Amino acid sequence: MSDRAARRWVFAALVLMLPFPILGPFGGFVPAVRHLILLAATGAVALSEGAAGPVPGILTLFAIHAAVTLAVCWGLAWVASRGLVALAPGTRRGVVFGAIALMLVLALAFEPYETSFGRSPTASLLGVLS
Repeated sequence: MSDRAARRWVFAALVLMLPFPILGPFGGFVPAVRHLILLAATGAVALSEGAAGPVPGILTLFAIHAAVTLAVCWGLAWVASRGLVALAPGTRRGVVFGAIALMLVLALAFEPYETSFGRSPTASLLGVLS
């Protein structure tokens, strides 16, 4: 596995599983992909209903959240891939996929996320993305 491939796999895993706080009136800890989903939903509302009232502020809030969380995920993935550059490609592949598998098991087995728009206050990965 190349350094670039390792960075992309780690980035994708972090975007899907690493909890980030939602700032503003909503509260909670959700993965970066949830920020993107909220941004897309608010953007769809702004396009179909018009951007009046609180919609522009909420759209801006979600856009900032999405940009910052994606930048943090990319930075962490870059640091992780740079730390693995000395390993052989086969070893690097095993470490990357092992870490992703561990993150996935933890995200599914426990409830590390606090949802502000869900049915329950805490959730596993399936609960926060459903």
